Amino acid sequence: MALPSSGQISLSEFRTAFGGTAPDSVSEYYRGGSNVANNAINTSIPQSGTASFSNYYGGAGTTTRSLQVNMDYGYGNTAVGLTAQSSTAAPSSFGVSTNSLCYQPVFHAGTGFITSASITVQQNEDVSANSEHVLLYGGTSSSTVTNIVGRWDAGSSGGQGGGRSYSIGWDANGLINAITYTGGIYNYGIISFVTNNVSAARSSGYTWYGFRLKNPPSYSKGSEIMTGTFYNSNSYTQPS
Repeated sequence: MALPSSGQISLSEFRTAFGGTAPDSVSEYYRGGSNVANNAINTSIPQSGTASFSNYYGGAGTTTRSLQVNMDYGYGNTAVGLTAQSSTAAPSSFGVSTNSLCYQPVFHAGTGFITSASITVQQNEDVSANSEHVLLYGGTSSSTVTNIVGRWDAGSSGGQGGGRSYSIGWDANGLINAITYTGGIYNYGIISFVTNNVSAARSSGYTWYGFRLKNPPSYSKGSEIMTGTFYNSNSYTQPS
């Protein structure tokens, strides 16, 4: 549970957020000590010396959770992820069809969390063009991950499908650095990176992110929409 972002905070709330034992003292809650992780969400908390309660605004303990997201069309018509965006729900499997959506649990980037990822966005042949095939959203809190940072569209080909791969990097504070093209496979021109809002995301201070996948409106052959870092069931350290 995150601490309040303003107003009064009590030492008992520190214990709830970070652990620790009563009677509480501020020295139990230095960043990088036994209770408070040295990560991107706790950067304002001192590592030693004098600490003000206001230094702890927005601080949080950590938990481990899955950030898995994947969806296919024409293979099994299945998805693993969420049907609506959330920072607390656990991914699960569900059936999908044309135009179905699948969301990744939103995550905090930066030191102690996630600083790099790789993705491959794909589309098969004999499949309708798909606008907003893959979206990467960003925001300043876990409840405001609604702004498009990256958008990939998929075209239509009767001859051959393909995909494009990208690396994504975040700095120590969780601000996105770049979405970099790293290579294509087969008919990679079928995938278009049409929106790159990395600069705006950095200047707006986005540190929370999440992908959304969308199935095409029709298909005769199958494909996974996006593979890479978040495709399999991996667990990551995240704010509790």
